[in-house]
Amino acid sequence: MGYTVRKLLESEQFPKMKLLCGEKGLDLEVKGIRIIEIEDMERYLTGGEILITSLQVYLSCSDREVEQHFEDLVKSDISGFIVKKRKEYDPTGRRLSLLEKHCKKYEIPLVEIPEDLYYWGIIRHVIMQVFDKETARLKYFKITHDNFNTFILRNNGSSNTASDIIKFLSIMIENPVVLYYGNLNCMVSTNSDNSKLVLSDEIQPYKPNIITKFQYMKQMKGSRVQYVVKFAILNEVEIYITITEENRELIELDYMAIENAIINLQYGFLSEFAQDEVKKMYQRDIIHNILNGLLSSKEMTEAAAQLGMKESDTYRVVDFHTIKKNVQRKYTKEQLQEVGVIVGELMYLLPDALIYRNMDQIVMIQQVDSDQTELEYQKEMEEVKEVIQRSILYRKKDTDFQIGIGKSVEGYQRLKESYYEASQAIKYIDIIRLVTGDKNKSVVHYSNLGFFQIFGKVDDVTELERYIPETLKKLYLYDEHKGELITTLQMYLRNKQ
Repeated sequence: MGYTVRKLLESEQFPKMKLLCGEKGLDLEVKGIRIIEIEDMERYLTGGEILITSLQVYLSCSDREVEQHFEDLVKSDISGFIVKKRKEYDPTGRRLSLLEKHCKKYEIPLVEIPEDLYYWGIIRHVIMQVFDKETARLKYFKITHDNFNTFILRNNGSSNTASDIIKFLSIMIENPVVLYYGNLNCMVSTNSDNSKLVLSDEIQPYKPNIITKFQYMKQMKGSRVQYVVKFAILNEVEIYITITEENRELIELDYMAIENAIINLQYGFLSEFAQDEVKKMYQRDIIHNILNGLLSSKEMTEAAAQLGMKESDTYRVVDFHTIKKNVQRKYTKEQLQEVGVIVGELMYLLPDALIYRNMDQIVMIQQVDSDQTELEYQKEMEEVKEVIQRSILYRKKDTDFQIGIGKSVEGYQRLKESYYEASQAIKYIDIIRLVTGDKNKSVVHYSNLGFFQIFGKVDDVTELERYIPETLKKLYLYDEHKGELITTLQMYLRNKQ
């Protein structure tokens, strides 16, 4: 005799199972297991399956339709039903009564499981009992694949897709799962740990006993084993997913679920990415026009409303600069990718701000407290700079991350003034470094420029040369060919002559 419903009920793994009816059919052979995903499931059955349902699939059906579906199912040579009773799907209990009536009529075992018991442990157990190892993996892959696809179709690329998939995967493998951005910041977590991903120095490559195109790694998180899987979106954006063995060790079937989760995450992210890019382009144009004063008063009001800005609020513009052009005066692909990573980090650190990117430039409009002093705000930006700089060093990049701060202004109509100041602060940051002797100075408020603000308002180079003493011009011309006299003079003056 093969595997039966009786043996499933006798299994010590599932003590909360309860037989409702159909005792005479307990020795029917179980040849497979399926979740009822559509009303007319009988069209896809091959015989001998045990069927699992929460009755959710029948929500839109009338009682007569439900009864007909049950009639068709019990005639399809099935070995039994497992039902999870949930009030939201069967508030009156009538659907379960109809199923029980037909199971009694055809002597089909009907087993009830509590609401806190998930299907996946039962499915894994039955599959491993009924099929050989290779067939079990293929069957489980197909079941998990179909269920993950349901999330994609149901959400249609909504922002909840990744969260749904990660939570569902956690249920399947009965362990916490966390999704991380390429900068190792947490994106979605199924437990209370939202901290940054730490990749141990002892992390090792890991090869699960399956065919995979993803990069698996293994490390210890405290006393528990943690698996880290790295994958990419559009072959550029890196994503990490971690599974920590808190509740049980992973088995081969779990990797089938992990593979399907990642495949569907990639699909979901592509859909989100396409929608997000359209939104970003539209938002980028609006912000560009606002900051450069290209809109009429009416257009400005409409644009600000699109961004959720109010004339009664106080705002500040901050200009972030990240890279310089190479000797060919072009940006490399690697440089532009680094800018994208930094944009993601800034959005994570400053979630309520409007942030847009234009090649190497990142600009932020932030609503601020009108009572906050310039010094207090500068300290906030210095803290942001430290976090970003640590991430840059962690990625082993040499990016010169700079922050230029404009003044706070009341209302969105004056944002152009704040943007001008922020961009000027970035423009003169090299001079500020030279004057202060701090070559690492990276956060500059426009007000820190002092008398250099005067020069920023003069566009004519000839006009600027009027401010340079003739003796200094001679030193500069001499230095262009064979000297360091200006540097020597600078050191002389800095050291009190």
